[in-house]
Amino acid sequence: MIEYQDKRLQQLNTLIEMAALINSTLDPFLIRKKVIEAATKLLNAEAGSLLILDHKTGELLFEVAIGGKSEKLKTIRLEKGIGIAGWVVGHGEPVISDDVGSDPRFFRGVDEISGFRTKNMICVPVRTKERMVGALQVINKIEGGFEFDDIVILYAFANQVAVAIENARLYQESVTDGLTGLYQHKYFELRLKEEMDRSKRYKHPLTLILLDIDFFKKVNDTCGHLAGDMVLQGIARILKDGTRLSDIAARYGGEEFAVILPYISYENALNVAERLRKTTEAMNFEGIRITISAGVGHFDGENMNPDHKELIELADRALYNAKNNGRNRIESMILQ
Repeated sequence: MIEYQDKRLQQLNTLIEMAALINSTLDPFLIRKKVIEAATKLLNAEAGSLLILDHKTGELLFEVAIGGKSEKLKTIRLEKGIGIAGWVVGHGEPVISDDVGSDPRFFRGVDEISGFRTKNMICVPVRTKERMVGALQVINKIEGGFEFDDIVILYAFANQVAVAIENARLYQESVTDGLTGLYQHKYFELRLKEEMDRSKRYKHPLTLILLDIDFFKKVNDTCGHLAGDMVLQGIARILKDGTRLSDIAARYGGEEFAVILPYISYENALNVAERLRKTTEAMNFEGIRITISAGVGHFDGENMNPDHKELIELADRALYNAKNNGRNRIESMILQ
């Protein structure tokens, strides 16, 4: 009995610490990453994931996951009501599933894609008083099975999570550009500095893409400023759809845009830039055809101590080369 009480007291102390931690930042990605780390630690489990509800489609997106082959989960969108998480979000009730193989609500497609084997799980809704945010899952208890008290602990944590995510969302809205919905330049500079500091500390790669709409002045002069605004909004959609949730897309100024890509190889960063260029070239903006030029600046995270402004200067030089070499192309440079 004493051992059980000590265990629960330790969990409660951890809960208080983790709640304070996730409320110490307004960075949406960091909050969500810390949430999963905390949840798996709280319940002594192998893996966990935070699924965010897309209110337009009713789908659930694997925003952040740890354990197993979690990177593969970022490509998955669960249709409304699918899986245990879909059931939890739809009914607003928590679930303990001791044997997911015999649970008709369990969606096996996730394990098939990730290569991970889910044995048991606990899933709770993440919601504020006003809206459903998503679901928090903790998977495969390391010792024994999940208990009712685990639901109480995780549910209390999920309430804190919902508040933190909502606060981050409101802050995010305050730092976004009114026309495009992308981040403003000032916020972009702040985040790039943070990501550069993180890149140097943990020695992971960081890429910055600067993009410029080719001959944008002609669009405004020929078709009017409303058409120009429509094009800017279209480019913003392409950037949002063509980047990861952990990436930071911003309106850099006028017809220029920027995308920060943490944790990405040089080759994959070039692939992202080229995909954005091709998508833009193929797009028809109500009869208006446009192209973009892009400069890619890459830092491998090793053996240097650059300032974030050096990465901006590098990407800017690469963008200048792209425009000078004929436009509608990608040029890149690596911090040496």
